[in-house]
Amino acid sequence: MESPSQVASQPHRADNILKRVSRACLHCRQRKSRCDLDSNGNPGKPPCQRCVRENRECVLGGSNRGGRRIRKNKIKNFTPATNPSPTKDWEESSSPESSEARRAPSVSASYPGPVVFLPPNPPATSNSIAVEDADTAIDSVPRNPSDAWQCLTGIATQSTSVPQDRPRDHHARSESGSFSAHNGLRNSIVADFNAPNTGIKAYRLVHSRALDPATVWQLVNRYAENFHPYLPLVPRKYFERSALDEFANNEKYLLTAIITIASKDLLDRPEIHECCSKYMLELISAISAGAECDVDAIEALLLLAEWEPHGLRSRIERVGRGEEDRAAWMHVGLALRSGYFIGLDRTSFRGDPYGEQATEARRRLAWASCYVSDRLISVRIGRAFWSRGPGPMTGLVSQDFPSLQPAREGDEDYSKIFQAMLDLTQLYGNVHEVLYSGMRTSNQMMLMGDYVKYVDDFRLAILRWKSLWGPLDCSAPMRATLQLSYEYLRLYTTAFAFQAAISQSLVKPKVDGGSHRDQLRTTFKNVASMQDSRFIYESVDAAKAYLTILVDSVDPERHLHFMPLRFYLYGIYSAVFLYKARSFGMMVPSEEAKVQGLVARTTEVLKQASAGPDDIGSRYSRLLELLWKGKPTNMPTTTPGETPQSTDFAMQAALSNPVSDPSYMDFSPANDFSWLDLEAVGDYVSGDPVSGGLLGLDAFQNSSDPFQSAQDRSQNWQSSTWLGDMSSNLLF
Repeated sequence: MESPSQVASQPHRADNILKRVSRACLHCRQRKSRCDLDSNGNPGKPPCQRCVRENRECVLGGSNRGGRRIRKNKIKNFTPATNPSPTKDWEESSSPESSEARRAPSVSASYPGPVVFLPPNPPATSNSIAVEDADTAIDSVPRNPSDAWQCLTGIATQSTSVPQDRPRDHHARSESGSFSAHNGLRNSIVADFNAPNTGIKAYRLVHSRALDPATVWQLVNRYAENFHPYLPLVPRKYFERSALDEFANNEKYLLTAIITIASKDLLDRPEIHECCSKYMLELISAISAGAECDVDAIEALLLLAEWEPHGLRSRIERVGRGEEDRAAWMHVGLALRSGYFIGLDRTSFRGDPYGEQATEARRRLAWASCYVSDRLISVRIGRAFWSRGPGPMTGLVSQDFPSLQPAREGDEDYSKIFQAMLDLTQLYGNVHEVLYSGMRTSNQMMLMGDYVKYVDDFRLAILRWKSLWGPLDCSAPMRATLQLSYEYLRLYTTAFAFQAAISQSLVKPKVDGGSHRDQLRTTFKNVASMQDSRFIYESVDAAKAYLTILVDSVDPERHLHFMPLRFYLYGIYSAVFLYKARSFGMMVPSEEAKVQGLVARTTEVLKQASAGPDDIGSRYSRLLELLWKGKPTNMPTTTPGETPQSTDFAMQAALSNPVSDPSYMDFSPANDFSWLDLEAVGDYVSGDPVSGGLLGLDAFQNSSDPFQSAQDRSQNWQSSTWLGDMSSNLLF
């Protein structure tokens, strides 16, 4: 230890000791930076150089060494001492008001200390409580950089939301008042209309005067009565008139989606659907561009995928060609990706709660609906699944969806209906993944014959589902949706055996140099002798059963008109399947006449269910008429120089004068389209060339023999069609 004389002999060292124990102002201490109190001409006293430069109030802090340290959450209850001391300024600044004033900027300006993981949209809390939780509590450790950024963003947003929102509202009110004073009494009324910054009057379509609040409520009420039962995603509280302001404030995506759907068939007020569709397109574009969204945006996208308003498309074909499937595919995909991003997939596991029970239940329902929509759209268009969730192995049951349970005695129990649909969707997904997983795998199963055990097992599982959910007590429209879904699953499963019989017939050597067409007709003339006759008969029976339910058990104007579009398209697929089956000659004349009558009734029902010529029923009824009544030799197509009226006139002439040439029924084995590809069906009936990529035309287009005859090229194409590896769509 050095003596006092030794210390005194080193003056520069003594100066250093004095500098190390000097105090710092509160601002520099908070920044953990050096406080220069010696540059102001009054050494050791404020203001420091940094506070002078930043024009801040410089308050000298007291010493924190020794004594009992006070935790941050107890500072607000601390009573400053009245006796003068070196720490008087710090104690006076520790009042609740000044403490809150300092705490908010400190969180947003510096790293918050221990990282706290917060959900993307945590439950609403006060600013002071949220900041204190961020300072003192550790919820969980971030699992990736995105979690850490969400944590920081949530803290910064909460700490700055109150001071930023108030001046902006005041500025908006000032502008509104000055505008009205400048433009007189008329603009004063407009200013009063625009004055509220919340509620339905602040909603874009109402604020811009495209709609009025009464019209918005009528559309919401119309949606609740007619569309909501088929996919009950909208919280029931929003169907009360008093909740319209809250709906507009908190759920703009969902509100816009339901009024867009509810207005799509209002022929007397087309401008309503037009303005709703434009705003909906803007919101969808914002989501795809990365705008912040919550569960209501996912629900909106799922609802649009089920009904696909025509106002969202730039062009509407007079004959349906599967445009709705393409749009639904994109909307479901966007909903899934957005749902993953905000963590909806975590709701599949009951042990991982997100927030309050009602919020958790809503998020779980939205994610389960994503799963259902993803499976069903993939089955319709023959594409792979996007989502691996929500994990049916978690055993979701009706109790997991309390918002769907009846609120009063006598109400529909949508929770059980949804559970039945969830179980059936699991079967849809299993059939798709096992039988339709890919053309190469499917062809191998067809030729080897090992698909039989899978089809048999699936048929038994489908029958078990019917025995369990068939007696479900529900309304007639809900029962019809379950029956239609069941019949189409039967068709989708057993149609694979039909395709297998075709593939097996084509690999056999031709007899007496005949064509594949003759060989297939000979094979299917005696279906009873075929190995898979039970499957082939059941596939035809399922298609006929679906159309029978559609025309006999569903009211076209009261129910079918409001059903999701998939039930329309399932009927189109069934009718196209029967057309393909007839083309192979497996129907006797009496059965063929009955099937033609059933399809004719289906087209009439589709027309009755349509609100206008651009509605889905009218467009696809034209497709079936062109397909079943006979394809004209030169089907009129729309060209840039033609008007829609001239094209419609030519189409009506074609329908009223079908081709009577008996050779028209002389089909090729593939009939130039698949029963699962509505776009190819549209190309076939309109006379347009069919996509070579779909039907495998590269096999003969790249043939090494340029002088190959047309018949040989056709036969080569037929073989490549069934045996090639093109897509997951079956070409039967």
